[in-house]
Amino acid sequence: MVDTLRRMAPDIQHPFDMGSQKIMPGERRDMKLKISEMYTATPVYIPLTIVHGARPGARLFVSAAVHGNELNGVEMVRQIRADVDPLMLRGTLLLVFIANPIAFMMQSRDLPDGRDLNRVFPGTEKGSMAAQIAEELFEKVVLRADYGIDLHTAAHGRTNLPHVRADMRVPSVRRVAHAFGCEIVFDMPGDKGMLRYAASRAGVPTIVYEAGEPLKFQKDLIKQGVGGIKNVMADLGMYEFTRSAPPFQFMVEDHSWVRADKGGIFILNVKPGDIVKKGEAIGVTTKPFGTEATPLKAPYSGLVVGCSTLPMVIPGSAVVHLVKMGKKQKAFRKLLRRQRVIFE
Repeated sequence: MVDTLRRMAPDIQHPFDMGSQKIMPGERRDMKLKISEMYTATPVYIPLTIVHGARPGARLFVSAAVHGNELNGVEMVRQIRADVDPLMLRGTLLLVFIANPIAFMMQSRDLPDGRDLNRVFPGTEKGSMAAQIAEELFEKVVLRADYGIDLHTAAHGRTNLPHVRADMRVPSVRRVAHAFGCEIVFDMPGDKGMLRYAASRAGVPTIVYEAGEPLKFQKDLIKQGVGGIKNVMADLGMYEFTRSAPPFQFMVEDHSWVRADKGGIFILNVKPGDIVKKGEAIGVTTKPFGTEATPLKAPYSGLVVGCSTLPMVIPGSAVVHLVKMGKKQKAFRKLLRRQRVIFE
């Protein structure tokens, strides 16, 4: 049947093989990819959907919950699955709903042995549980794609302004980062062992979308992420989504965490998306009795892109992630006022 259709219409693409399964053009297939076993010998599966378009085009993987407590991305992937008609799709979507199901079930960032899955890619079949899971995911999903989007939130006790992280030195990565349409783009190559680092170096240009905090569904941030994935698909010619452009796009290179200089209870005065001036009190550290209050001042003028959500601090605790604005501050402030909503 497919051969007959291909002779009639050369634009039709070949079936997509995933293990022993064959997904036909214009088909959406939900499946489970075995990646490990529990102490009871119960198998553990990654829920995976292959949306194989009727016509050839780019292959894009989208992964969520590489850290098991980062949930916003799970809902983004679910919505993309629902919104894409395989008969209208060019190319192939590889949708990974929960890349780290063991940590997901534990509502934990890391695996039971304390290892971070996002520090061991591309993995190895002879390594730790994390390395074995990474190897299965990398070989069977990531390397089958042409591009990738990895979805994350901040770690426990923190929250992030929506932003993209990408190695902007690589033209193909830069293309995806710009196409996603996020207002803030961090020029960060990533560290060895990270999924996006390993994927990009294996010839699969990949970006990260960071938004919000763990163990929550945050509707506005999910909506923005879904829109970004659709923007990338439209840019790659995979689907006729209407692209949405951000009111501005700011490239971040100079940024750092402002850290507490005293221990105690920290009262935060700012939130992600705020612009602060040098010397402004971004928070106050108090003693449990409330008898002493020590302001923590911004070391430079900048944009708040991340915050601690925990009121308890010790000396050195990271409390505010601040991007240096420099001469762009006035122009950025005007754009910031005009945009819809950056952060919930």
